Amino acid sequence: MPKTTWTLLTPPNMGAIAIIQLPSTALPKLTNRTMWEIGALYLVEIQGIDEAVAVKINDDVAHLMPHGGLHILRKLTGRFAEIGLEQTNTPIFLEAQDDIEAAMLAALATAQSPLAVDLLLSQPSKLRGATATKEDVSRATILNHLIHPPKVVLLGAPNTGKSTLMNALTKQDTSIVHDLPGATRDAVGARINFAGLVVDLFDLPGFRETSDAIEQEAILLAKQIAEDAVLTILIADANHDWEKSTQRQLKVATKSDITTRDDGDLCVSAHTGENLQELAIAIRDAIVPPEMLESDKPWFFLDYSPTDE
Repeated sequence: MPKTTWTLLTPPNMGAIAIIQLPSTALPKLTNRTMWEIGALYLVEIQGIDEAVAVKINDDVAHLMPHGGLHILRKLTGRFAEIGLEQTNTPIFLEAQDDIEAAMLAALATAQSPLAVDLLLSQPSKLRGATATKEDVSRATILNHLIHPPKVVLLGAPNTGKSTLMNALTKQDTSIVHDLPGATRDAVGARINFAGLVVDLFDLPGFRETSDAIEQEAILLAKQIAEDAVLTILIADANHDWEKSTQRQLKVATKSDITTRDDGDLCVSAHTGENLQELAIAIRDAIVPPEMLESDKPWFFLDYSPTDE
């Protein structure tokens, strides 16, 4: 961390306590204390803003822990600017032995998928002295989905059970469920853990002809989301055809508790739970194949460059 920057280590929203990393030299400028012992916790006053717990980690880095209200964070941002500190999103990882470990810990701090944890922790020894090949770059593009959730869409004709399936997968009433076609007029999204891979799953309205201007707009938005998706899950029951899509896809037949069809990749029932776990694994494996996770080759993960060595 440069000596003129600070980093918010906790999420930038309402919370009980915020944790801020900043230069040790800033503590006397911010608080009512001038003498600081390394490693000791102090309750200090930041005049006109808040009381906070502060600790000098070493000669260069300190942590400040005020209350986590947004109003307090805004006032602190202003106070930091007054003493010449600029905000950065790159904290110092004091436990890192080198820049590769620091990059790994930064990726670990933002990775959303549980499958990323052990894989990232094993990378420093593999990356030291390594040069990325075309195969490495291609594999990294896929594995990076473990850090930032990929977009997945449910696409099917109206009344094929998309919304019911979405609710079953999220285990809550995320989508509107109704027997009338077109009940889902807007794209509905949720972040879901599919067998260790976290994705942003969207229930899209059926792509049908309609004279309703609002529904037309919703369908246009849904088509854009579908184009951006890493995986499209085509949904159909026994009474409807598969929607057409040029994206990578899984064909999932719904309502298997009523009737089944044999032209899909999987038959599921949102009501009985049949094959929902298998669907989760199929989604994970379609986006991040098992051989990618099991490879002993280095992962040149997002934001890491060999020049960081």
